[in-house]
Amino acid sequence: MNLIIAAVCFGSIPVFSFYLTLLGVSSLQQALFRTSFTVLYIFIGLGLVHSFRNIIIQRKHLSQFIVYGLIGIALSLIVYITAIAIGTPVVVAVSITYLYPAITLIMGRILLKEPLTALRLIAVPLSIAGAVVVSLPIFPYVIAVPLAGIFLALSNAIFAAVYVVLGRKWGGYEGYRPSVTTFWGFFFAMLWMVPIILTISLFVTDPRIVGIQLNLPLPTWLLLLGFALIATTIPYLLTNVGVKKVDASAASIILLLDPISAVIFGFLFLGQPVAFWQAFGAALIFLATIIIALEPRLLKRRNTEN
Repeated sequence: MNLIIAAVCFGSIPVFSFYLTLLGVSSLQQALFRTSFTVLYIFIGLGLVHSFRNIIIQRKHLSQFIVYGLIGIALSLIVYITAIAIGTPVVVAVSITYLYPAITLIMGRILLKEPLTALRLIAVPLSIAGAVVVSLPIFPYVIAVPLAGIFLALSNAIFAAVYVVLGRKWGGYEGYRPSVTTFWGFFFAMLWMVPIILTISLFVTDPRIVGIQLNLPLPTWLLLLGFALIATTIPYLLTNVGVKKVDASAASIILLLDPISAVIFGFLFLGQPVAFWQAFGAALIFLATIIIALEPRLLKRRNTEN
């Protein structure tokens, strides 16, 4: 249930980003404030619910969290935006990004020794196909796709897999609370954002992408706060809660409910129509999710019969 709620919250990202862009908030500024406000939210939450001493992590894991913040969060939030900025069609960027359950399956096997069951090998391609169909506009053809854009979109898929796998490793195996894992990941992601944004600003001048402004009206600040809470803090926390109980590969499949909720939010708040082929894609994702949900029972029954 935690992962399902996380996927629904992730689906609200396009709506928040759409309205913030209309209000003149650049894509990189949105990413910067998402990380900064998430750190603030979790820090306050830990202080209210637990002692601040619970935030402390072991020194031997410090470098790992620094890398986690860079690869699993900061770069993941930015590379997709950059891919679109250099001219990669959205349909291509989205389709490549949704390869991350397959990457998670491989990484989970290598790093976490998770089993490669027949059911997962069925569910992964089903979920990827469904996510692509849900997100795929009806384009007769796609031309002039920059190679760099394909590389960035594939990198985003890898970064998403890294977040799920490392969240599973440090939450499930190292014993850190999901809130602690998320806090330190976003803390270092926030620090990484500054040099990353400065570097991108050297090559991109479009204010819709790299512009930073602080004199925003109150409604815009409230929308940014809501963006950070609903579309970032809550789903990332719930993802780390979920991967403590569910294998990383299974979690990545469940999280592909995200495009379904994005389509629903787009219909409710942006007036975007829902096509039949999107419903078909949603059915494929639901089927993959059901397979993953039933997997423990089926395996237990098979073991009992044997």
